[in-house]
Amino acid sequence: MIVNDQTPTSTILELKVGMHIDNNLISGNIAHIEIQETDEYLLFLFDLEQGNQIIVRKLKQVC
Repeated sequence: MIVNDQTPTSTILELKVGMHIDNNLISGNIAHIEIQETDEYLLFLFDLEQGNQIIVRKLKQVC
C-alpha cells in the first residue's frame, strides 16, 4: 500500500505491524508504528524491518 500525506488518516490508522507499505521512495514491511501528536498535526512514524523509516504528516481537522 502506498502511504503519503494524501492518504486518508482512517486508512493510515488501519495499518498494522507486518504489512507492506511504500512511499514511492522506500518500501518494506512495518516493524513498529509510532504516532506523535501536536496541536497542528499527527505524525505517523513507520519503522520498517530493513531499518528504514517512512514518516507521514497529517494536518489535524479543526472543527
